[in-house]
Amino acid sequence: MACCTSRDTFVNPVLKYILFFFNFTFWLAGLSLLAIGIWAHLQKETFSFEDVRSVFDFITDLSILAIIIGCLMFLLGFCGCLGALRENTCLIKLYYFSLCIIFLGQVGGAVYVFLKSNEFRDLFVKTLKDELIPLYTEREDKKMLVDLIQEKLGCCGMSGDGYRDWNNNQYYNCTKENKNAMACAVPHSCCAKQDTIYPGVTNILCGANSLNEKGSTNIYIVGCVSAVMQVVENNLPIVGGIIIGFAVPQIMGIVLSRTLDGQISDQLARWRRYHQDR
Repeated sequence: MACCTSRDTFVNPVLKYILFFFNFTFWLAGLSLLAIGIWAHLQKETFSFEDVRSVFDFITDLSILAIIIGCLMFLLGFCGCLGALRENTCLIKLYYFSLCIIFLGQVGGAVYVFLKSNEFRDLFVKTLKDELIPLYTEREDKKMLVDLIQEKLGCCGMSGDGYRDWNNNQYYNCTKENKNAMACAVPHSCCAKQDTIYPGVTNILCGANSLNEKGSTNIYIVGCVSAVMQVVENNLPIVGGIIIGFAVPQIMGIVLSRTLDGQISDQLARWRRYHQDR
């Protein structure tokens, strides 16, 4: 029987279908995330491109972030699925190089943040303080994000100034010029106990006068960045596991796609030699 005919293959079928099902799952996850992001974005009452003024607005807008990540996962999963199933070297190479770029970008970013940790932290804190606090009463998505962080982490404000950050909001700042009813207050999500009137019913004025010297003692005083760092330090094994959980699938995809691409390329080379010899 002649070798290297159209029916012969040097591609490991186990490797081929592992890569296929791995990327099929990845593709479905990306499609689901994309659908959730689009749905969440459409639920907004209004949207204007003026609301997106910087990269930070993309990061803190969870619906846009979900759409971007979902699109990326969908496209990569599609290339990996179809490339493995059809043994298409162009799609597999595109998948492989895309994963390498993403992975190296993540590693480079992590190294940069580690080497410039103090500068990065100061910039990050300043950005949070300047972007999230003033827009809390202007943008519903920012309000929901800040409330979620403050309630779950038991913190108030973003920087080391803690609850005093709310002086940067035009409705909450404690100045003589501010005649708003919420002057000198902090949002209800800063309160350790929010249902101070009726059990189960949130009292939006539970943080009233908290920015005064004789303010409420019912609020959290630690800034949220410090609270996040404390959570990370207290849960280093879990954080390490999450990082590994993100890295392993990427490394696995890179290794599998590179191996499969090598086998397909080797098969094509043998076929060419076979037909040339004939």
